[in-house]
Amino acid sequence: MRRLWLFLLAGSLAFAEFDKVGTTSASFLKLGVGSRATAMGGAFVALSDDGLAPFWNPAGMMAMSDMTIAFSHNEWALDIDHQFASVIIATDRNGRLGLSVTALTMGEQEVTTVTQPDGTGLYYDVTDLALGVSYARQISDRFRFGMTGKYIQLSAFNENASTLAFDLGCLLLTDLKGLTIGAALSNFGGDIQYAGRDLIDKVYLDEDLNDQYAADADLRTEPWPLPLMIRIGVSMDLIGPGTAWIQSPHSRLTVAFDGDHPNDGPEHLQFGAEYSVREMLYVRGGYRFNYDEEALTMGLGLRLNLGGLGETRLDYAVKPLGPFGTTSVLGIEFRR
Repeated sequence: MRRLWLFLLAGSLAFAEFDKVGTTSASFLKLGVGSRATAMGGAFVALSDDGLAPFWNPAGMMAMSDMTIAFSHNEWALDIDHQFASVIIATDRNGRLGLSVTALTMGEQEVTTVTQPDGTGLYYDVTDLALGVSYARQISDRFRFGMTGKYIQLSAFNENASTLAFDLGCLLLTDLKGLTIGAALSNFGGDIQYAGRDLIDKVYLDEDLNDQYAADADLRTEPWPLPLMIRIGVSMDLIGPGTAWIQSPHSRLTVAFDGDHPNDGPEHLQFGAEYSVREMLYVRGGYRFNYDEEALTMGLGLRLNLGGLGETRLDYAVKPLGPFGTTSVLGIEFRR
């Protein structure tokens, strides 16, 4: 418990300044991943027990047994695709190692200028990428800790920016009817700054020389911090086997509640619920408070037992985006 409070205190100190809306870069790091987590409104920091754990809470990787492979595809707004993939393996009884990649991509767009507003014949694309290596450890029978180191790169036409960042997460398993407390600090790292050949321009050194001599000048952009975020949440089985409040051998109802605080915006609250029938069919729903859009979420899941090959989970979620319509999130996970 002392470790948990020290972790939360360290995270709270990172948010000593407020009112920084729109002052960070690499905003794709704030987009939630996975169909299951999306359907539950993003209330997942304490429930993180699947292939999405490297993103939501790396300590949750300890719930994996041997090997887990997960992939998520989000058809976001304005023809933007958001992808996530991870591989988690057991290093020993009390350790898990994970590799993950998050990518935000868009289709090619034609380059336009002031003098050629209808297009120049050139095309560009934009790609935001995060490559992560995660490790989780079972510290005691009730406490789990995990961390992720990741390389972040932003690319837009001929400009690039990159930096390193870290995520920290922990889970406390209590003896109160299976109540789990989770916390995660995400995107703690250096500032990010664009550079590239389009930012190199000619500068004339002496106007008295009739503009005959010029030198290349690097037009530096401003460095911007990453979207640092702290999440704290709880989860519990209200119905189900084992330690649930209401015993049921064939069904389970899990509820989760999260609160998060980014360094570039207001706090948010998320509520999610998952109901399963024989751990084969899943119905999920969630609600997100203090959001202009993306409030109500829902989704379905199916678990298929492949015998000696392991099991596969198929998930689907929908989330409204207001004037941009509804986004769909597809997920698949393989476990052995």
